[in-house]
Amino acid sequence: MTDRARRGYRLRVSGDRAALAALLAAGLAAPALAQTRPLLTEEATTAPAGRIVLEAGADAIRAEPNFLTGRARDRYDLPVLRLVFSPAGNVEMDLEWVGRVVARKDPDFGTVSDWGDVTLRAKWRLVDEAPGRPAVAARFAITLPETSFGNGLGPNALRMAAQMLLTKRAGGIVLHANAGLGLFDEVLRPHEQRDFLVYGLAAERGLTRSAALVAEVAGRRGKGSPGAEERAEARAGVRLGRGRLRVDAAVRRGLADADGTWGLTAGFTWVMRAER
Repeated sequence: MTDRARRGYRLRVSGDRAALAALLAAGLAAPALAQTRPLLTEEATTAPAGRIVLEAGADAIRAEPNFLTGRARDRYDLPVLRLVFSPAGNVEMDLEWVGRVVARKDPDFGTVSDWGDVTLRAKWRLVDEAPGRPAVAARFAITLPETSFGNGLGPNALRMAAQMLLTKRAGGIVLHANAGLGLFDEVLRPHEQRDFLVYGLAAERGLTRSAALVAEVAGRRGKGSPGAEERAEARAGVRLGRGRLRVDAAVRRGLADADGTWGLTAGFTWVMRAER
């Protein structure tokens, strides 16, 4: 293990502020769509009772460090599948599965892959948006480990989070904010964990009835360790389409040492059942 891997990771500062500003400007330069993709930040609003939605996509990032060695490789998560069900008008439950995690051209392990993790989430909308007041919700999530630890593809450790969510329309822009506690089991020390502030700040700007620009900064802040690192990422992209099927794509920029450099995400959202 390298010295960098032993120390954990820190946020990058130099060179990233300009890139972050450019990404946010792209998303804020211009109505909100009821979906999360291609962002990580969750909206506080919920779908009508009975709605079933499938989100599917693929993520790619260049030069992501292997947490065991600190040496960079390219990483691909595909497909990333998320099934969202609304049992009531103020509740959403979702199941997310990363079908395959691929590390390409790892200097130590070559090109390797394994099954991805499974995440279960529940969201409860507490307050509707009103003049002078944002929509407020709470979300709870647990990630069940599946991905191999031995070649640095994944931590193979339990992770959970509890967050408060806010959504507020400001003119032609819709703002989303997430903040809460994340608990991550350590990879290299049994019976130890790392506590993080998990956060997200996102904006959506409608261009037409079928197109919107989106941007965000999301991650977790705290004292990390290899496999349970501090992370931060900016995304800026577009959503296209109306009705039951919409497509999306975004540019990714890693902002912490544990993240890669530049990447892409793309996918679609399909409303399988509108409502009861």
